[in-house]
Amino acid sequence: MGLFDRVQAARRNERTWPVGQGVVLMGDEYHGHDQSEFSPEEYGDYLATSNDVFTVVTSRARLMSGLQLKFYRGRSADKVEVADHPAAELYLRVNDFWSAERLARMDEISMGLWGHTAWAIEPGARGEPDQIWWLKPSRLKPIPHETGYLAGFLYESVTGENIRFEPHEVVWFRYPNPLDEFSPLSPLAAARLAADTASAMTKSNKNLFEQGLQMGGIVAPDTGNVMFSKPQAEDLERLLDRRFKGVDKAHRWGVLRFEAKFQPMSISPKDAEFANGLNMSFRQVVRAYGMQPALHGDMEHATLSNANVFERVEWSRTLKPDADLRAAEIREQYLPRFKKGPDWCEFDFKTVPALQESATEQWVREAQALDRGAITINEWRKTKGMPDVPWGDQPYMPVNKAPVKDDGSLDIPTPPGKLPDDEVNPSKPAPQVSGEKHLDHHAARQFLASFSANGRVNGVKV
Repeated sequence: MGLFDRVQAARRNERTWPVGQGVVLMGDEYHGHDQSEFSPEEYGDYLATSNDVFTVVTSRARLMSGLQLKFYRGRSADKVEVADHPAAELYLRVNDFWSAERLARMDEISMGLWGHTAWAIEPGARGEPDQIWWLKPSRLKPIPHETGYLAGFLYESVTGENIRFEPHEVVWFRYPNPLDEFSPLSPLAAARLAADTASAMTKSNKNLFEQGLQMGGIVAPDTGNVMFSKPQAEDLERLLDRRFKGVDKAHRWGVLRFEAKFQPMSISPKDAEFANGLNMSFRQVVRAYGMQPALHGDMEHATLSNANVFERVEWSRTLKPDADLRAAEIREQYLPRFKKGPDWCEFDFKTVPALQESATEQWVREAQALDRGAITINEWRKTKGMPDVPWGDQPYMPVNKAPVKDDGSLDIPTPPGKLPDDEVNPSKPAPQVSGEKHLDHHAARQFLASFSANGRVNGVKV
């Protein structure tokens, strides 16, 4: 749209921004935005029916719920931690029945199943948030607005009645979805095919065990032109059961009155295909959630030496970015609900062992910057949310370094005042002040020689 068209549209009071009339579908403002394509209700069933989905989703929930969220006033180097503000206290208290850890686990499990989760913020007597309640995300539908982006939310209660929430009453966490910005993109949308394949293979194998033949081995005549008679076969079967069946009868010797060969039943190609198929589908599910299969039961490529590497990759590439996204949503939707409250929050990753190697490397870089005077102690403390110290405004520099002149010599600064004679010229030491006679080099040799009649001390001639 050109400048002339914009001016004409402004005169007609038409919106010229991308979010405007024609963006919101008819019916969304009454029934909420349909999310069944990317986050349907039946995704919740996978937690109870798919072993792979349960493993990876609950593992993520255990790890993410252990992170501590810290609140600050200010940002970057000027931030100061605030622990006694109502925003921080409510986050730790949640409500009278739930703990912060339970809420964090429910949130992460919901994010793994439906790709989004939500809080209902209940105000207190002063109008500020007083309690946080978890909302089942599959029952929550956003209401798009033509110019205000969101007009609110519709929540379907257990009775089927829709409860309407205003935008400021809900904190909505969701994974980005470029296919539909008002619908979250669940990781299960990409992993469900592999999860369904594993479930179908498991059910098929279960039916095979229940209805199929399961033999430990075959006993047959040693030659092909000989057959066991019916009494012989029955006698042999009874003999094997009586003589060898049971743990207490293992490794016994058997004596047969006729020639026979024993053929154990080994794993069939179909059974091998089943085992490989389960491993492949499990890796596909785990990769869809950004996790490492070796840390969640797939021991084919796992060793004790690379476990720490897998943990670091898992945290740095998946869990930490997801936690940062959640903290950003809390800063944007939760903190503005409080008056004069903290304006910044972030998760503390110092308690994550897998990330401490990165923290050590950062500490080395910061220590080098301190040694070279690039930053002061107080400037470094501000980046960590720590208060200043009286002695931290001056840089601390090493005393054994000096700049190089153009001719290649060192430009050593001259200290103020006159130096003692022994520091100016070490070959001319200052006289002793104790009153004792000073010994030069020759006098010292004569003094040492006086302790030995032959002029030697410890076998050395002095």
